[in-house]
Amino acid sequence: MHYLPVTRRVILGTAIALFAIVSLVYQSSFGLSSTLVSSSATSAACQVWPSCQGSSPKQLRYEDCRGISKSPQVGDVNSLGSPLHCLLASSRLDQYHSASGRNWTEVRWGQVQRRCAAHESGLSLLEGQSHQTWRRPAELRQTEAETLSKGNGDRVAVVLRTWDNYEYTEKRLSWLRALIVEAALQREGKYQVYFLVNIKDPNVDLEDNATYELFLLKVVPEEFRDMALLFNERTLKTWYPRVQEHGAQDQMYQALQIFSHKFQQYDYVWQLEMDLRFTGHVHDTLQSATEFARTQRRRNLWERNGRFYIPYLYNNSYDAFSSAVDAEIGDTGVWGPVPTSDFVSQGPQAPSRIKGNWGVGEEADLISFMPMIDPVGTNWIYEDGIHGFTESTATPRRAAIVSITRSSRRLLQLVSNAQRERGQWLVSEATLETFSLLHGLKAVTVPHPIYFADEMKIEKFDAEINKGPLHSKAGGYAPSMLYMKDGWQAGPWWKASYWFTAGAAAEMWEAYTEGQHLPPMLLHPVKEK
Repeated sequence: MHYLPVTRRVILGTAIALFAIVSLVYQSSFGLSSTLVSSSATSAACQVWPSCQGSSPKQLRYEDCRGISKSPQVGDVNSLGSPLHCLLASSRLDQYHSASGRNWTEVRWGQVQRRCAAHESGLSLLEGQSHQTWRRPAELRQTEAETLSKGNGDRVAVVLRTWDNYEYTEKRLSWLRALIVEAALQREGKYQVYFLVNIKDPNVDLEDNATYELFLLKVVPEEFRDMALLFNERTLKTWYPRVQEHGAQDQMYQALQIFSHKFQQYDYVWQLEMDLRFTGHVHDTLQSATEFARTQRRRNLWERNGRFYIPYLYNNSYDAFSSAVDAEIGDTGVWGPVPTSDFVSQGPQAPSRIKGNWGVGEEADLISFMPMIDPVGTNWIYEDGIHGFTESTATPRRAAIVSITRSSRRLLQLVSNAQRERGQWLVSEATLETFSLLHGLKAVTVPHPIYFADEMKIEKFDAEINKGPLHSKAGGYAPSMLYMKDGWQAGPWWKASYWFTAGAAAEMWEAYTEGQHLPPMLLHPVKEK
């Protein structure tokens, strides 16, 4: 990069201005007077409290995990980080309680995150003034080139989906503070956390500035307001008038699609739920999942995505599992885009000659934590839920329950364009997966460890959760992880550590916060108060 010559006077003036901005940001970030701010701005740039080590990774304590005897029935214990090191809950959470002697309500988390990003990544301190960006008028059209263009490299947004009557209890607040610090402050400064707040009353006019500010003050704690973005069904209808459904259950990604329009500096966006908990470091867990997805080859990827990995059956080797899938599928699986008459696919075409390593090193446009199954023939309540597509229910599709994902801006914008311009839509759990399939984008199910309280012989367990056809073994007729047209199907998921109504997740989180050692895991849902 070449720079134009400048005078010393300009350099000096710029330095003084930058120092002034830093000083102002410090004061407004902490609600403290300037006399309490550390004189060394850079040394404390990624700490919440400049003169204290409270948010430093040095506070975290890890202990040996090798004494844990129980192994997960499903998933790879290495997929979310080293299973040999347990991060103690007390070292993560205790410091973020109000009783710790620090007034956390004085923190402004959006400003703290921007300060950290400015220091670590050389970004403007004023970049991403979220309310100003979010409130701009809707861009009604976007060219294909703009849709597929890249942002700023590896910058990632972490979006927490919440709602207007969410109860911010002391336990939940300590978790949210820990999540923000671990994701955005303790590593490279390239993750930034936002709240997407669903105002449930569809009649509220959030385009009115006074109304927007009133609800922001009413429903979001002060410490999170400068990272919170409000929307409701009225907002979504304005953007997607051709779609008939805008409720959170069926359209979990519409607000995220708008987010990707507004904040184009993020190439990738994690969507997390408020009742998700990490037993490992948040940033490191998400990065481990990202790295797993990056290393996956495309050959028979959709077929691996379509089944649960049971480590006992493959000598605890995911490579052995991959080889077994290759032996079953050969070269007949999905390689590139699946043919559709509705649009021109935007993903790469499959190579003319079979290349076993095709896709290795490629970033995934979609990362999910549950199998991406073929919904056709499952009797799922949303099996026929596809709208605006020429071939209707004959359109090839995939679906994965629990809308906790990482998606690329490219994928989100392709979905957004299809909904706005052609009225093509599916329910939340089938949206990103189906568009990835049809466009030939790289989508990866990360086989994270899942524990089941119910003990059964492994062969019976495999037959229960992998009973579908070869391309979708976790699917088939009436898989127990889905809600059927005629109600619930009996199965082992009620006492699993990750499922949308699982009971074991909350129990495991409580044990973890009371001192039990757990390797890096995702626990969902945890409804602690």
